[in-house]
Amino acid sequence: MKILHTSDWHLGRRLHGESLVSSHERFLSWLHSEIIPAHKPDLLVVAGDIYDRGIPPTDAIELFEDSLAEIQKHGVQVLITAGNHDSRVRLGINTRFMSGLGLHFRTRLQDVAIPVVLEAPDFTLLAYGIPYLEPDVDTGPADHQWQVDSSQTGVLAEAMRRIHSDVDARKSGTTKPIRTLVAAHAFVQGATGSDSERNIKDVTLVGGLGQADAGVFAGTDYVAMGHIHRPHATSEIRGPGSTLLRYSGSPIPFSFSERHDEKQILAVTIDKNGVSDSGIESIVAPKIRGMRQIEGTLAEIQSAVHPESDDWIKVVLADKEIPSNVFETIKLKFKHLLALDHSSMADSGSAIGRTESLLQDLLPEEVTRRFVERITQEKPSDAINQLIDSCCNEVRIERSQVAK
Repeated sequence: MKILHTSDWHLGRRLHGESLVSSHERFLSWLHSEIIPAHKPDLLVVAGDIYDRGIPPTDAIELFEDSLAEIQKHGVQVLITAGNHDSRVRLGINTRFMSGLGLHFRTRLQDVAIPVVLEAPDFTLLAYGIPYLEPDVDTGPADHQWQVDSSQTGVLAEAMRRIHSDVDARKSGTTKPIRTLVAAHAFVQGATGSDSERNIKDVTLVGGLGQADAGVFAGTDYVAMGHIHRPHATSEIRGPGSTLLRYSGSPIPFSFSERHDEKQILAVTIDKNGVSDSGIESIVAPKIRGMRQIEGTLAEIQSAVHPESDDWIKVVLADKEIPSNVFETIKLKFKHLLALDHSSMADSGSAIGRTESLLQDLLPEEVTRRFVERITQEKPSDAINQLIDSCCNEVRIERSQVAK
């Protein structure tokens, strides 16, 4: 049985203000017109972050719906989970009747133990989807919450407990071998992120509390992960079912830190014995547009000869002092200049010096820190940082509860 695994499409996203619509269109066209017909998968898994924001732009919604319609023509089953950028409520609206059409959305806690069932002559595959779980929202005494430890490991362990319970019940009613796949959206300990993941729970500002212990997935044959934009394996988990965990990564780069990454989707072969490393194939995604980072002093960059190119450009200046209009100056030389950084500022970690990031690419916490530093001319203290984290988290929780 063949599964295609992809994630983190982030439809509607922009790169330093530049539209990525054409890149998304090219990737999705490649997926449904070239890859699916060639590989003839039984299941396509999209492990979260379909959209880049909870309320996506109209053209992103239309592109997603058009792409699903094209994928559906091939008769492939599709399992879609909600990521941290998606609104679980909005992504799940009007989708419950779609399972009969081969489109299976997993956006609600109560659906985590409902599998997509695929039958092969000699085994059954149960494919489960876990939406992005927010411990502050999804744990507690209310009916819609789970009474478990308020951490990523805690909520994922509860989701897996429910999945294992369903698997055990199904095994008791059949003599046919059962294999399992779980699609999840989380930051597993040991994974390496890039500059384009934006979630306060994933960074060391809160001590890494947003990272999950990969061991919670033990006993599953294959874990199709989303959330980390760099493709890589976390293969040290090998539970009773020889569990293999993979991040497919995003299909296109969303930051200059990913400029050298080879973007991909994964083709996974599952048989009655499970999944092996040799049964996981990387399919390189088309590179829509190049990205280059150019470093040096302003004088060096201005005097150097650079060939004409459609590549997106980031410039990192090494000068001690930078003119106020330097972006416009360099833009005259590189018409596709998107980002500007100052190496001395970047090395010192100063938020003020990171001029390459637009507000839309930053967490609310980081925007607030930059504001405080710009006003006070000094970095926020630990106490101020804790207050900023607390206030932003309270707003995030209130918004999530309103969305419910």
